[in-house]
Amino acid sequence: AAIDLRLVMPAMDSEDGNKLNALVRNTFRIWQETATSEYLRKDGKPFDKPGAGQLIFSDLGTINVEASRGFSAYRWIRDELVRLGVPSSEIAYMQDFKKSEAKQRLFNDFNAGKVRILIGSSETMGTGVNVQARLKALHHLDVPWLPSQIEQREGRIVRQGNQHDEIGLFAYATLGSLDATMWQNNERKARFIAAALSGDTSIRRLEDMGEGQANQFAMAKAIASGDQRLMQKAGLEAEIARLDRLHAAHIDDQHAIRRQVREAEREIELSGRRIAEIGQDIARLVPTAGDAFTMTVTGDAFRERKLAGRALMKEILTLVQLQQEGDTVIGSIGGFDLEFSGGLFGRDGYRYTTMLMRTGADYETELPVTVTPLGAIARLEHALSNFEGEQDNYRRRQEDARRRVASYQPRIGEAFAFEAELELKREQLAHLEADLAASTDNNPGLVVGVAEGGTRRAA
Repeated sequence: AAIDLRLVMPAMDSEDGNKLNALVRNTFRIWQETATSEYLRKDGKPFDKPGAGQLIFSDLGTINVEASRGFSAYRWIRDELVRLGVPSSEIAYMQDFKKSEAKQRLFNDFNAGKVRILIGSSETMGTGVNVQARLKALHHLDVPWLPSQIEQREGRIVRQGNQHDEIGLFAYATLGSLDATMWQNNERKARFIAAALSGDTSIRRLEDMGEGQANQFAMAKAIASGDQRLMQKAGLEAEIARLDRLHAAHIDDQHAIRRQVREAEREIELSGRRIAEIGQDIARLVPTAGDAFTMTVTGDAFRERKLAGRALMKEILTLVQLQQEGDTVIGSIGGFDLEFSGGLFGRDGYRYTTMLMRTGADYETELPVTVTPLGAIARLEHALSNFEGEQDNYRRRQEDARRRVASYQPRIGEAFAFEAELELKREQLAHLEADLAASTDNNPGLVVGVAEGGTRRAA
């Protein structure tokens, strides 16, 4: 009866103010307004036919009940839309397409714009319906039993691939009917689910989605009840939920700021230490450029690069063949020792590194056994050639870290900007809930409410 009295009293006339006719008018309006909207194929080319699509959900009043009740909401919707000017070929009942091949043909026609209005139930149209590309609106003519069914319905339109920036979600309710109770039950179930999830911080996002869904159900319940206080209560709950999310984001932001300051302070300390250590390396560096070159390998001094490189690579090859383990100083260049470090790994494996022993840190210089003698010396001299550049780099890192500290430090301990507003709304909600609990007013009647929501498509 909440949909249309003719479902229980077939002899009744159509009531212009009931929610069935409200849905027809709203569906026709959207059909007209989006008649010229164009949509793209997967290859980027436009479809031949323009026009947005709509889904109408109702678990009651299906074609199947027409024989027993003498009236079908599905047929009335279709007949009225055709009377208003919608071609009958653009309207389809989901239950008429039972086989997978038939369903796919229907979906292809919908995506191509040949069918623009699809009517079905949660069971027939709640899952597996991939027609989101040109969907502009989704209509809930009735209220399902479970929050998950509403989520499944709306999952047909709120999903990746929808080519609209904004879509419409419409819920229709009759004042004084079972609609308010049904929305209240969904709200209660959704809040219970959200509360059950709230103990696990790893699923915070699921908690937020559940709370948002519960607020949506609360607003629909308020519209269906006709009590302005319930409308106000639903609005306050939605605002408090929004402010609570902002407050949680503020707390997360404060943690992030403190982390940034700690990391920047560590960077300042590390960079300062490395600047000093590199300064010591600069002081002990012995130039090797040109004729000033000198190097020792296993105690023997060399002034020619080729001879030094030949002796160095011979020593490295010998140690590799012996599979020498541990650390061994094999030479010195530019005032810095060169250390060979080898070790076994696995069953038959062996690997080694060659490190220049600098102040505060060891720097690996790769010297594979295949490198030429002159190539080995060039690599070592290159490793000793840019101490000033390294020092400048650490100075830049230190200065950048100081700027970050100066930027973030004043923000530590900032108060939540909407704290007063949040407390005020909580007080208002508490007073309103007390008023509702004490009230026994009951004002039944037949008034249709339409709850509308807009959302942006996922990128």
